[in-house]
Amino acid sequence: MKVLPFLLTAALWHVPAALFADKLRAVMPKEHLEVFENYCFECHDSFSEEGNVNLEDLSFTISGDIATAERWNQILNAINSGEMPPKKEKQITPKEKTAFLTDLSEQMVVARKLLSDSGGIVTMRRLNRREYANTIDALIGVRPDISNLPDDQTTSGFDTEGASLFFSSDQLENYLASARSALNQSLARNKKVEPKTTRIEPEEFYNKSYAKAAEGLRDISSRAQAFLAQSEKPASDFGLLDKYQAKKQQVAEWLPLLDQYLARPETKTGATLIMTIKQGGYTRIKLGKLGAWEGGKYTIRVRAAAYPDAEERFHYLEFVAIDGQTSHRLGWRKIAGTLESPELIEFTIDHEPGTVRQYMIHQRSHQDRGDKNLAQRDQRKNGIGTKPGLWVDWAELEGPLPGTNENPKATTILYPKPPSMEEADYAKEVLLRFSRRAFRGSEPDPDYLDRLVKRYLAKRKEGLNLVQAFIDPLSIILSSPSFLYLVESTGNEDSLRLTNTELANRLSYFLWSAPPDDELMRVARDGNLTNPAELKKQTARLLADPLADRFVRSFVHQWLEMERLDTFQFKGLSFPTFDNAARENARNEIFQTVHTMLEEKLPLQTLLKSDFIVINDLLAGYYGIPGVEGHEFRKVSLPPNSNRGGLLGTAAVLAMGSDGLRTSPVERGAWILRHLLNDPPPPAPPNVPMLSRFDDKPMSSRERETRHQEEPQCAQCHQKIDPLGYSLENFNADGLWRDKEILHIGRLVKGKTVEFPIDPTGTLYTGEKIANFQELRDHIATKTAPFARGLAESLIGYGLGRPYGFIDEPLADSLLKQAKENDYELSLFIHALVQSDTFQTK
Repeated sequence: MKVLPFLLTAALWHVPAALFADKLRAVMPKEHLEVFENYCFECHDSFSEEGNVNLEDLSFTISGDIATAERWNQILNAINSGEMPPKKEKQITPKEKTAFLTDLSEQMVVARKLLSDSGGIVTMRRLNRREYANTIDALIGVRPDISNLPDDQTTSGFDTEGASLFFSSDQLENYLASARSALNQSLARNKKVEPKTTRIEPEEFYNKSYAKAAEGLRDISSRAQAFLAQSEKPASDFGLLDKYQAKKQQVAEWLPLLDQYLARPETKTGATLIMTIKQGGYTRIKLGKLGAWEGGKYTIRVRAAAYPDAEERFHYLEFVAIDGQTSHRLGWRKIAGTLESPELIEFTIDHEPGTVRQYMIHQRSHQDRGDKNLAQRDQRKNGIGTKPGLWVDWAELEGPLPGTNENPKATTILYPKPPSMEEADYAKEVLLRFSRRAFRGSEPDPDYLDRLVKRYLAKRKEGLNLVQAFIDPLSIILSSPSFLYLVESTGNEDSLRLTNTELANRLSYFLWSAPPDDELMRVARDGNLTNPAELKKQTARLLADPLADRFVRSFVHQWLEMERLDTFQFKGLSFPTFDNAARENARNEIFQTVHTMLEEKLPLQTLLKSDFIVINDLLAGYYGIPGVEGHEFRKVSLPPNSNRGGLLGTAAVLAMGSDGLRTSPVERGAWILRHLLNDPPPPAPPNVPMLSRFDDKPMSSRERETRHQEEPQCAQCHQKIDPLGYSLENFNADGLWRDKEILHIGRLVKGKTVEFPIDPTGTLYTGEKIANFQELRDHIATKTAPFARGLAESLIGYGLGRPYGFIDEPLADSLLKQAKENDYELSLFIHALVQSDTFQTK
């Protein structure tokens, strides 16, 4: 049944613009037009528009609108810094520059005041996908399926920006379906699952499977050889398709690997995990499938041993869940046991209610053709294949663990009906209590509530039992604008300050991406949250809670544009050690570093340069750092002159500055400008020639970029970007140190390689000469102020749900002033933002 007529559809909601009693304006004196005419129009008029900047049409009324003020602010910064005019062009005389900057600075102060009064447009925003999932989970104890919900992708900025969180009427049915499914998991079929233990003896399957495969290879190989040894009989008489198949099968390439496996005495009592082009590329031990009603925590136990002569990375056991066609990597554990003394390890998984997943373990891998290609390469070298790293005696899956399958939140939704209460009154009470929680402190309209009760009673008349009849009205609540949107009332005419409850919601979704907990709501209901001391206390509490991991992962991932880490597939043959485990743990290194900074109140400069890194055993092995044992991330001290320490030494950032095959000095340089120096380069002009035009010419990455600079439309920006990237050229595309660049020509397995020396030197656009990576990092480490400003601007955009703009500069200045007093300690930025009038205003 369509329920659109029943629901209140949400429209964009604006904070009204302030009305000005006077006609104040911020206007740049017209005499300064001569500066543009004499020094700027040659490159930035309506004809040239270099960098997409046209000053010829720029209004001199700075306060006319925010876009105009933003452009004048960029002009102020460019001339102040000496970036414009370019050093090779005619320079503004000192007298003209002083007069221009004096007038512009004064008018910018006026414009800022005028435009900050209007505030621009503040859009009431809907919950993004992760907030929606977290909120449903907080309410009913089940994470919903969000695959069919509206996308949160934005062209720029954060997924908290209201203007990009669209909602249309045809998406409503998807929200209803998602809510119904989650409620069914939580209420209608909340049955208890008895714990059980399933043990897998892998040799029982793999001995038979590999013996059968070996026999098949022998058979087809002998038939192929017999066919090729004669010419009278057709291929079909030998059970073959044609001569091509016969030639391909006459040599059983993988038979030695299978024979070696079957000859190992330890495979009689367990399974050796091998890499092969058969059986999916690697040995997978399936532990069992858990259904939608088997939610809870489970323990995986594995008795295993490591082969000492294998590559170190193959000593890791990988835990995986398969959901349809999607593979979820759950974690890794290094095996230290030997065949003589195997090790027993335990790994806990949390099976989400409503999901159906097949759990399995296998050797650490690329989980793509990279594993097969590596096995094929090794087979050509040694006649057998990749040496196995692990042997598994047995594995078992136990659970659900006591108490983890039960959903206590279900009983808080549908409490037992008192015998003396009429069913309609009971339904109204249930729906009232639930809607208050779902609407995060807002009261439902009485008419809305009455209509929900009528729908419940109608379902009862259709023959549904009490629990099933509640699914429909509850799902409507979870699809209503008051739930899907972070609603903030317009307040009274005298104040646009957030109420205590609204402030609790904004704070909780900022730091937890979820609704407030009971304590935060209690403080809000008591009217104490707007007290600065109490607000600071609650902010610190939320930051210290494990749920703050959502803030770290979401904000940092978007702030540093880490989605690029998943853009390219790194080929296994080129980067054998940069597999899924290395990639995921490299990403986590940055998140865990930020956690450490928050917990230990470390200065922001830690992200630019530090004498420690935050890693686990897997990343230590990847980086070649000895003495780190265990999968937990922890601080590890670095020796002097280490190439690690700071964002520029992390595999994640360095891998993002590549195309998955070769380093990209321009991508790395642009990333530094955007995220470390807060000086983003302009967008590339149209019709820029692609670097791929050099693909047929073997040349180093630096030479390719130098050739690219020969194009007039490319040279100016690249002179600023590329020297930063050149200093990182000693790091390969996978973030590992190299002393020379190796380029593969032709097929990776059979092709040849060309080597190029690394030249990490360069001259920055500010004039400093950089000799190598260490000097670049030291230079960047002196730029804490612009780095801090970039962080402040990003936090403002993320926390307020709208793009950072010109009118926010005083707020950014305030954050920086407060944080600077303690070496720009990270949590101080958050406290300063939360305490600000802007954060507490609609």
